[in-house]
Amino acid sequence: MGRFGFPVIDADGHGGEPRGWRRRIPDVHLSQMKAYVASMRAKYTNLPGGGQRADADAALGGDDELEFDTAIRPGMIDPAPRLVDMDEEGIDIAVLFPPGSGEEWALGDPDFAAALCRTLNDARAEYVAYAPDRLKAVAKLPMIDPERAAEELERCVSEHGFVGMVTATHIQERNLDDPAFDIVWRTAERLGVAVCTHGGGQAPGQVPFGIERFSTRLGVHALTHPLGAMQTVFNFTVGGVLARFPRLRVGFMEAGVGWLPFWLDRLDEHWELMPDQAPEIDRPPSSYFAGRCFLTTEPEEKTLPFVQQAVGEDVVCYSSDYCHWDCAFPDSVKILAERDDVLPATRQALFAGNAARLFDLEIPS
Repeated sequence: MGRFGFPVIDADGHGGEPRGWRRRIPDVHLSQMKAYVASMRAKYTNLPGGGQRADADAALGGDDELEFDTAIRPGMIDPAPRLVDMDEEGIDIAVLFPPGSGEEWALGDPDFAAALCRTLNDARAEYVAYAPDRLKAVAKLPMIDPERAAEELERCVSEHGFVGMVTATHIQERNLDDPAFDIVWRTAERLGVAVCTHGGGQAPGQVPFGIERFSTRLGVHALTHPLGAMQTVFNFTVGGVLARFPRLRVGFMEAGVGWLPFWLDRLDEHWELMPDQAPEIDRPPSSYFAGRCFLTTEPEEKTLPFVQQAVGEDVVCYSSDYCHWDCAFPDSVKILAERDDVLPATRQALFAGNAARLFDLEIPS
């Protein structure tokens, strides 16, 4: 049990990629890996810390064509210091999300995307194997080829014990309610693992969605996560994914929470007025969301109590966002636990219960 006297499951942490993991790519794809890293370096400019909290003792990158991050906290690449950081923050179990740099369609090449995702997943499996009771992973999949994506999800769950999958909020020109992706959702439902969406609108090779009108990283980063999550909530509810797969559990990660009540109300209203334009569903979109879908909050979000009251206490999960440039490490649990506007009665669900349901985990005792 965490340092604050109650169990804590981090529903959305980052890291888990051992140093030099990109060198493990099969030789046939080595030149593509270099090109892919170059595309990331060109795309992710103006973001403080390169997207991750810097640590001068964990230098990477430089002139190395196969590395991207120039300085990152040791716990991002080494599980031993990660556990130390988790103990300091008060986290019992952390669910770790991989990079979000368009691996799903890398270079527009299904063969390379599949090799990249497999290499990434295998490297991350080694990291979480250091402490499998405390470190959990979700799989990155080559969604450009849905059949291969489903096969990779099956492999990651059966061989590595991964607890879910993550995808960008759209896959280039295709939305996630495209029937081509049903094979992926069907596989996740059968395996009983979570489907999570997580940004992806700004990744190299992505088709822009909304952010094309913004010229600064401030604008792009502020918009892409919540706008992408709103898009995917529409896809999974109105688009019929949750209707077609009634046992699927879905998390819309790192997008904040304040927009959710407004968006569900608006979708319900529009469905009532134009049900013929939503042929995949037969009841209000919010009814598909209820009980099966989850969001993550960061500790300072002012609208959290309103969302808990308006939508329910069983929706929002705590997340650390460790160890990105804008996270609250090492105080994310402390800040949220000490807020006087978050009712103590909601603590169990917020800090552990909802994440346990999403990822089918035991709550630490």
